[in-house]
Amino acid sequence: MQPIIYQNIIYEDQHLIALNKPANYLVEKVSNDDVPLDELLSQHLSDTYARPMRAQAVHRLDRPVSGALMFAKTEEGLQGMQRLFKYRKIRKTYWAVVRQAPAKEKDKLVHWLTRNREENISTVYNEPCRDGLRAELDYQLLGEVDGYHLIEVFPITGRTHQIRVQLASMGCPIVGDYKYGFPREGSRPSILLHAKELTFDHPIHQEKTTIKAGLPVYHAWRKFESFYQRTSLAMA
Repeated sequence: MQPIIYQNIIYEDQHLIALNKPANYLVEKVSNDDVPLDELLSQHLSDTYARPMRAQAVHRLDRPVSGALMFAKTEEGLQGMQRLFKYRKIRKTYWAVVRQAPAKEKDKLVHWLTRNREENISTVYNEPCRDGLRAELDYQLLGEVDGYHLIEVFPITGRTHQIRVQLASMGCPIVGDYKYGFPREGSRPSILLHAKELTFDHPIHQEKTTIKAGLPVYHAWRKFESFYQRTSLAMA
């Protein structure tokens, strides 16, 4: 049994399984230094069902980001979820904690992003540019506690580091995100960006499905637990 997997399963059916991803775990292998979540989950499933099984990630979360992460247990589930992501049939909800409140409480951000793969960093532009990919998101400010501001984000596109760089572009870098301009203030184990929910029509049985990931229990997230509870009750 893989404790980090067992403790964080938030949804499972015949075709799909979702985790509340802890920050600082890789989704897929990029080096020999870490065992990624897809390998840990595959081993967990193989042990649980006493037969070889493979979990395949259908989308990605950056290493320092936490929250709802979907895997497929079958090829049918994988292809179905990939189609939903490709055609933007999944409503993604993220929560981000920032120090600087946005100028507008609610807005749409549209930019063009380029990516430096060697440095693993994205650059934001206000106009179309060479090799730039259009990035769109909607956001709304939910509240403030002790100088920390909670922003709810609904990404429309799914570009690398999109939420991180777009929020930073309006003067609101995510707490702990030193790569995109948050001031260094000692070591932090993660950035305060959390994939809170995924909502979609299930690719196999077509029922509306919502996957919810509870907030991490560390740092400024604790300040916003009451916000999470209120939104959960409102949707019940």
